[in-house]
Amino acid sequence: MHVTTQGTRYIAALFVVGLMATFIANASPAASGATARTRPTPRAVTVTGHVQATNGTRALANLAVAIDDQTTSTDADGTFSARIPPASPVRLRLTGGIVPRELSVAAGAAGDVEVDAIPLSSDFDLKFYRQLVRNGFDAPTHLEALRRWKIDPRIYLRTVDDAGTAIDQKTLDSTEATIRETIPMWTAGTLKAFTVERGTEDRVTWDAWITVRWPSVAGPEGICGSADVGRPGGEIRLYYKSPSCSCPAGPQVRPRTVRHEVGHAMGFWHTDSPTDLMAGIGVAGCDQRPSARELAHAAIAYHRPVGNLDPDTDPDSVPVPSATVSPARDVP
Repeated sequence: MHVTTQGTRYIAALFVVGLMATFIANASPAASGATARTRPTPRAVTVTGHVQATNGTRALANLAVAIDDQTTSTDADGTFSARIPPASPVRLRLTGGIVPRELSVAAGAAGDVEVDAIPLSSDFDLKFYRQLVRNGFDAPTHLEALRRWKIDPRIYLRTVDDAGTAIDQKTLDSTEATIRETIPMWTAGTLKAFTVERGTEDRVTWDAWITVRWPSVAGPEGICGSADVGRPGGEIRLYYKSPSCSCPAGPQVRPRTVRHEVGHAMGFWHTDSPTDLMAGIGVAGCDQRPSARELAHAAIAYHRPVGNLDPDTDPDSVPVPSATVSPARDVP
């Protein structure tokens, strides 16, 4: 037994030494006489860009284009070209007759880049856009990053108020119908209510849901509702016990208030004119739809990513919006 064990150990040691020698030879090209190879530096690729109006389909000519360390311009068809490293994001900056636009672009082996920008024209009002999209009416010195939904929101309509009292059927039905109708208005038809469910539970903080709640007390004077602005998992609060917030012989919360709060929930803020649904001043009336300028500027916002900064700069990454409450200052 003793001799056999020694022999086994000797053979095992030779095997281990052989493995080590093989490993060293493979790991060291110089030792084996091999020549080390270096990967070639990737070549730049030509990217062709096409720029058109966000609020339309027309090509944008004569824009100054800065991409990486190059400068060029768009031709009559809104086209430009540049050489960039493959698959490497670079910052693209566009100026000249538009709201200055900045975003990241990348390309593979070769490719086209589709870009849109906002022309400075009578169809676009930058001051109003800042009000509607960046809270420029209530906080003009602290403009917000853009907030909006990227998917169809799910709506949870509570059937009782915060104290457990049942909400009447007419008010529930009116609220649901108004929400379904209004979400596509605020999103240029890109989104809708994925589903509307009713019940007594609370789904606040659930991703992809907006919960409609009914406070059990009347709201502050002149306040008919409030909402979290553009926040998945947020809520809309409707003060149904405030007499001034109902329609004559109608639901206990008027459709105008519901549409206004849906506007907040979809990412929009107060504006400066009573002709706007998102007016930040007292407005009477049972129902009202978004104004033409609200619809036009909201459509532009829904062509931008969450986190887009003033005046029109896309982020490299998408932040999560914080919970912000914005009351609707509706008065009878």
